[in-house]
Amino acid sequence: MSTLTSAPTAGEMAGRLRTWATAHVPGAAEVTDVGPMPGNAGLSFGCDVLDAGGSVLTSLVVRLAPPGVRRQGNTDVLRQVPLLRTLQAGGIPVAPLLWSTDDPRWFGTDAIVQERLRAKHLPMHDPTSGALPADGDTTPYLRQAVSALAELHALDWRAGLSDWDEIQSVADQVAFWRRFLPRHPDPAWTELGERLADRLLEADPGGHRTGLFHGDYQTHNILYDEADGRLVAVIDWEIAGLGPVGLDVGWLAMMVDPACWHEERSAVALVREEPDRIRRWYEEDSGQPLEHFDYYQALACYRYGAITGFNLYLHRSGRRVDESNELTGPAAPALFRAGLRLLS
Repeated sequence: MSTLTSAPTAGEMAGRLRTWATAHVPGAAEVTDVGPMPGNAGLSFGCDVLDAGGSVLTSLVVRLAPPGVRRQGNTDVLRQVPLLRTLQAGGIPVAPLLWSTDDPRWFGTDAIVQERLRAKHLPMHDPTSGALPADGDTTPYLRQAVSALAELHALDWRAGLSDWDEIQSVADQVAFWRRFLPRHPDPAWTELGERLADRLLEADPGGHRTGLFHGDYQTHNILYDEADGRLVAVIDWEIAGLGPVGLDVGWLAMMVDPACWHEERSAVALVREEPDRIRRWYEEDSGQPLEHFDYYQALACYRYGAITGFNLYLHRSGRRVDESNELTGPAAPALFRAGLRLLS
């Protein structure tokens, strides 16, 4: 098949998946229920592989590198291969990696294939996108998420990832995401983001515990068994890296802390928790104090503020249309203000 020049449709992917499954899944006769997975800009597709009798042999997710884009960071899907192997070997719950390729004849671009788990995430604001517990109590789920995070940060990443990536400092993080601020829809947002960036550099306490971080550790990227609520996988490792692991704790706290968000997003938030409770759980599970917690939450506010404002620009310009950005995008100035408060 030809090399992709743009993100494929579900129909285009169905044909490619059928060809791939016939060659790589014993007994495969058909592929059904092909559709884009949420949160991956049309570059991640799920499907069921059936045998000749119509029974499901396996369920899969294929993740694609963006066609025609330089392979670097989150656009390099094959970067996840050594990462996922190291995580699996270390006992970190992830969706099993089944196959990978840089041969475009299968999917038109670089790709990895993982098992699709029959599990659900906690939806942050759209109840149709995941599953909330019947009693509405999300505490046991968040408690498991923090335990898994402590295990991730304790992983000896050097065993499999010594040459995987450079260790990022706080200054590296600030500089990387600063590039996105000029594209925000409102110059006032950009100015707030710049102020927070400067303040983060000035207030950097140093001495950060360094390790493997997820980079987007929030409820949409944590899957739970639908029957018993047990955490079964952490997914979407596109922006994982090596650096200050406190960022992940601050990120999760930011996502479930209404005080970080603008009124429209806070009003529909489905998962809420006190940041100090997230911190206490993490300290219990890691067995060590998490110093500078407010700093890490402020850093998370900066990173996500930069991302949400930029994604809103992409949406409104028509470059990557996603209506959910009309809710999360305007959070950028609120996130920047929250970060400045946390550092004051």
